[in-house]
Amino acid sequence: MTVLALAGNPNCGKTTIFNALTGSRHHVGNWPGVTVERRSGTYEDEGTTVEVVDLPGTYSLAARSEDERIASQFLSDPSIDVIVNVLDASNLERNLYLTTQLLELGRPVVFVLNMMDDAEAAGMKIDVATFERLLGGPVVPTVGNREEGIQALREAVRKAAAPGGPPLATVNYGHDLEDEIRKLAREIERDEALAQAHPSRRLALMILESVPHAEEAVEKSHARKAIQAQAAASAAFLEAHLGADTGTLVAEGRYGFAHGLVEEVVHHTGQRQRDITGRLDAFLTHRWLGIPIFIAIMIAVYTVTFVVGKIPQDWIAAGFAWLHDAAAAKLPAGELSSLLVDGIIPGVGAVIVFVPVIMLLMGCIAFLEDTGYMARAAFIMDRLMHLMGLHGKSFIPLVMGTGCNVPAVQATRTIESREDRFITILVAPLVSCSARLQIYIVIAGTFFKPVAAAFVILGMHFLGFFLAMGMGKLLRLTLFKGENAPFVMELPPYRLPVLKSTLIHMWEKGSVFLNRAGTVILAGATLVWFLSHYPGIANAEWRADLRHQQAVITSSAMPQAEKEAALAQLELAHESRVVNTSLAARFGKVMQPTLAPILDPYRTRPEAWKDTVALTAGFVAKEIVVSTMAVIHQARTDDGEAKGPGALQEALRTRSGLTPLTALAFMVFTLIYTPCLGTVGMIYKETRSFRWAGFTIVYGSVLAWVTAWLTVVAGHFLGFV
Repeated sequence: MTVLALAGNPNCGKTTIFNALTGSRHHVGNWPGVTVERRSGTYEDEGTTVEVVDLPGTYSLAARSEDERIASQFLSDPSIDVIVNVLDASNLERNLYLTTQLLELGRPVVFVLNMMDDAEAAGMKIDVATFERLLGGPVVPTVGNREEGIQALREAVRKAAAPGGPPLATVNYGHDLEDEIRKLAREIERDEALAQAHPSRRLALMILESVPHAEEAVEKSHARKAIQAQAAASAAFLEAHLGADTGTLVAEGRYGFAHGLVEEVVHHTGQRQRDITGRLDAFLTHRWLGIPIFIAIMIAVYTVTFVVGKIPQDWIAAGFAWLHDAAAAKLPAGELSSLLVDGIIPGVGAVIVFVPVIMLLMGCIAFLEDTGYMARAAFIMDRLMHLMGLHGKSFIPLVMGTGCNVPAVQATRTIESREDRFITILVAPLVSCSARLQIYIVIAGTFFKPVAAAFVILGMHFLGFFLAMGMGKLLRLTLFKGENAPFVMELPPYRLPVLKSTLIHMWEKGSVFLNRAGTVILAGATLVWFLSHYPGIANAEWRADLRHQQAVITSSAMPQAEKEAALAQLELAHESRVVNTSLAARFGKVMQPTLAPILDPYRTRPEAWKDTVALTAGFVAKEIVVSTMAVIHQARTDDGEAKGPGALQEALRTRSGLTPLTALAFMVFTLIYTPCLGTVGMIYKETRSFRWAGFTIVYGSVLAWVTAWLTVVAGHFLGFV
């Protein structure tokens, strides 16, 4: 097997190349930070399996942030056969700084000039033959999103993996610095194990740059004292003779190499496209207009999502209603039938009905990412983020959190400062994810008119962002004191999104929902049905009583239509009796006093315990909240027909006892309280601390209770009930 590592700057098209090589469908975005961990795929080439590893985008291998550390550590692995350095052809000089570091690894490198169409549109002509000669390795022009040049890339990788290739270019740092590099390399080579794990010249350069993991490697060496003494002597000599610290001198040498290379191979034709990017940025990133434009765009996105998504949503709801009625009519009475008809179909169906809405929302956000607008949104939000104690880069994970909080926590790896990163991790769960969205749609659609419901749902999303920024400020002033690191972010050029990429992203989100419906939500619906239908001794007695009453109605002289209505009402009353004395009811009634000030302030709702059960189930996954509500509210119309996800809103409206005010408090609590189990696990993984994972659960639950209670108090003050 040949192992191939894809390395390059953020937003250079690595993941596009990865997808084109392997046929994978990973999300591609026109902004930095899409890939936050390494991922792999394979392809076959003339009988050889090639494993392709897509590394996080990085500007250098200094390993000062989590994504740089992942990339740097993997590239040091001796199992790598070929490195493919993906370069943005339209921003070549900036990309070549990383290239100078890859040349020092001592492994075969294939250079990919990606986005050649953008370079040509900008009036640039690149001399590929000269580029190859100066770098010493193959250079392949590509347009990744159209899969142009991919076959040539496969051929170049095959040749580069063969032994005996030509030597790559070496960056010359000047006489004085080269002498000190050689001296330090000789001291490193005294430890054979250290020199074998890290090429001596590269390690010497990293030591002179004060790269943390290089210094850690030296600390473990038996030649530690000699290496450190030589490093200190070299630093003192170079600063005295050249007037700058060693890190600056190394960086200047690399930038000089990159600049000289670009001067040799890039020629401007004088036929540049109009500066559309500059003109759009003058408007979209305007000091005063930028934020209102962003808000208007997000309102438009949500409006389109709900208006268009309602059409297939109604189709799916009708399909599950038909499936329920068919199953109820065809299956014999019994526990297994009840599990399917009263548990699985309404529980799973209540979640699947929202797949079109989630797919459309994620498609719209992917479209904005691919155009390059979301990077601008991070830029215009930077000042507000700093005022609220968050780093400008925090905006990217927070936006990703609108899809799912788990990758949002992962995306904080692009933030260099530990304090900024931890603050972002702790506030990311406050951003409203797509799983919460279905809860808002059900509740807001039940208790508010359509226009008001749309504003309520949008308000939940903005409330999540504002709470995240407010908590960021509080954490900055208390647990993570210090100044924010400056925010530097590349603004990519505007690009017309590729339809295939947008559709792939939509399908990814939809398939995640469907997978969860087939696993976690199915299991949750089954468990909730069991807890809401047992203990079984009382059930047996009540079933006997139910059969007796059914026989009385059936043998009566009343008209057939009245019989059917009476039987439906009898069954509904029976189910309500069973559910209200079940294990779930006992748990909910014990816990209900905790939430009573929010959801039942006047203590007039006998059904209030069901909200507690639904919210408790949401700790595992927020999607389960809706499926739990569908099961324990016996979602059906009063005449017994059309049971399924479409009837949940009617059940809530007629039997739950919620009012518009307490329904709003329910949504506020759902937005803020404890993250789902997957997010908590990711917080532990990223912070390596049970303490911070537990802190997120506790502070989120307390903040949720206080905010929801204030919502009720404010509503009562304004005259709402």
